[in-house]
Amino acid sequence: MFNKILVGIDRSLISKKVFEVALSFATATGANLMLVQVLSDREEDYPQLPAYSYYPMWDDQTVRIYQQQWEEYKKQGIEILNNLAQQATEAGIATEFTQMSGSPERSICQIAYTWNADLIIVGNRGLTGIKEMVLGSVSNYVTHHAPCSVLIVRDTELLPPQSTSE
Repeated sequence: MFNKILVGIDRSLISKKVFEVALSFATATGANLMLVQVLSDREEDYPQLPAYSYYPMWDDQTVRIYQQQWEEYKKQGIEILNNLAQQATEAGIATEFTQMSGSPERSICQIAYTWNADLIIVGNRGLTGIKEMVLGSVSNYVTHHAPCSVLIVRDTELLPPQSTSE
């Protein structure tokens, strides 16, 4: 059965549902949770340097402002992880978390490998077409490269309506 469940958490709305599914699985199986947040420039609120501030024209103030935004961004992510870990702990689930920067899909697979995860639970934001090609699909990559089973939580509100034939 599942003893170690790795949960991919980001700032999207689907993450709440992903966490709820993971908590349900962990409660049912007695598994430990590892909440993973990978800070990526693919997220909408990822701090960006202003368009006018190209290297080598960065001035000290621009760099300071960016560093402040970056630190606040990381801090908000840790608060999200801390709150989720606290909820899981209160439910009797042994939980740890980690935050890092980089490629979400590769980082999730690497942590799953080193942590010996039995299951990875990630969300699917419903990107299709050009957006999926440009931004990539974390869930697709993880499904094909993970060292263990993967459960993808879909946002049913983003799915196209199903046609019914009578």
